[in-house]
Amino acid sequence: MYLARHHQKDGSIKYFIRHSYQDKSDAWLSKSLFSLGHDPEEFIVYVGDRSFYIDPAVEEAISSQGVVFNYDELEKIFMPFLDPEIRRVVEQFDRHWGKRRRYSRVELAAMQKDIHPFDRRRLCFLKFCHTKIENLSNQPFPFFNILLNKSRDEIEQVLEGMEYMLNPREKREYLYAIFDIPRRFAPRLTRFIPDAQDQDLIDKYLLEEICRLDQDSIFLDQGAVPSKAKGLHPYLRKYLIQYFDVLYKWPTTGGSAWHNTMWQPPARSSDEKHFRAMGISAGEFSRMKKKEFTLLFRRKALELHPDKGGSHEAFIALQQAYQVLIRRKT
Repeated sequence: MYLARHHQKDGSIKYFIRHSYQDKSDAWLSKSLFSLGHDPEEFIVYVGDRSFYIDPAVEEAISSQGVVFNYDELEKIFMPFLDPEIRRVVEQFDRHWGKRRRYSRVELAAMQKDIHPFDRRRLCFLKFCHTKIENLSNQPFPFFNILLNKSRDEIEQVLEGMEYMLNPREKREYLYAIFDIPRRFAPRLTRFIPDAQDQDLIDKYLLEEICRLDQDSIFLDQGAVPSKAKGLHPYLRKYLIQYFDVLYKWPTTGGSAWHNTMWQPPARSSDEKHFRAMGISAGEFSRMKKKEFTLLFRRKALELHPDKGGSHEAFIALQQAYQVLIRRKT
């Protein structure tokens, strides 16, 4: 089971519990099990100052659909929404991180042979944060194993969580790299530098790649959540929106003075848990400029990133806090 986020038109997020499973043909699919609404913490029942349990209605709803799971899986889903102090205590007793088996390059290559190239490029950029990934993305790296045995929807949820770490400049390079635009400008030595290319050609190539992926049955037919909207699937539409409506509306270097002088809506009382996740007070947040807040997020993200030994749950909570609070700065 895993936590899925669904972005609403009003900018809010609705959460779901989903799970990945294999059908009779061994294809990985996904299914929604329970809607957690806009605030999953509503399903956490606190007992005293240091204990909690998940609302039994959640367990009953999932079990009624024939899904077998253990309570640890359910707790892991709700951990990012748990009160930080209680989460700290719980994590002190969580010792499930044993030594991981090391695979040879041949074993890794065999295990990862069916990972989609688009997923490889995305994860590779998120790992190395560089546009020159055409050779790296084809290598059998251990970190690609995070994409194994997951439905398309679960993969998208995993990668979306990681994408929140990217600042606007990095996201611009991210889109340039993941849609394999450098290949279109080969053999130029400057093909890995977006600013060195013809912008109209970049637009053309990116649109072509998005449309190609939208028709790629290997990409979308393996467990993609059906989309009621016409046109591009939301998995791809989000990149189109980022590309034209966000990344190229204002200059990508030096920031925007208009952004820095905009009126900022006041913080809400419901944001208190997000302030705790960011390690700041409501007052400190209101005094911060957007750039300062983003820098704080990136600094804390580096500290809490699981690859650096940080807590996975704290990292998720930080991402969610940033996603909510950054809207107060725009």
